[in-house]
Amino acid sequence: MKSKEWAHGKSFHVVWTTWKRGDWLLWLCGKMADKKGWPTRKQLILAACSCAETALKFVPEGEERPRIAIETARKWALGKATIEQVREAAGNAADAADAAYAAYAAADAARAASASRGAAERKWQSDRLLALLGASS
Repeated sequence: MKSKEWAHGKSFHVVWTTWKRGDWLLWLCGKMADKKGWPTRKQLILAACSCAETALKFVPEGEERPRIAIETARKWALGKATIEQVREAAGNAADAADAAYAAYAAADAARAASASRGAAERKWQSDRLLALLGASS
């Protein structure tokens, strides 16, 4: 991986202030966590929680499981929650994501079926009009 080669031998500060991809930076910090000059695992969790919070605006109103998972992970990093609590909250958030995906998939299927019915209806109307006009399709 070229980015890994690029980062080799550079300090955390140089990598963090130079590289522009946040997802890659979090991945690299995960690989380097607890090594001298790099963030601890708990610092990484706190940073990931802050990043994840920016996506909460896309969660449907009233769906609290993703927010609770982020808060629970943050509490764990601060020594105020157990790893079991984090796993439970993360599982609940994953269930919310699965439910949202299923809802979007169902909506897409309904739109596709509606479009298909609409196309069939338009074809029938066109064929009917052509038949009435004495032409064939």
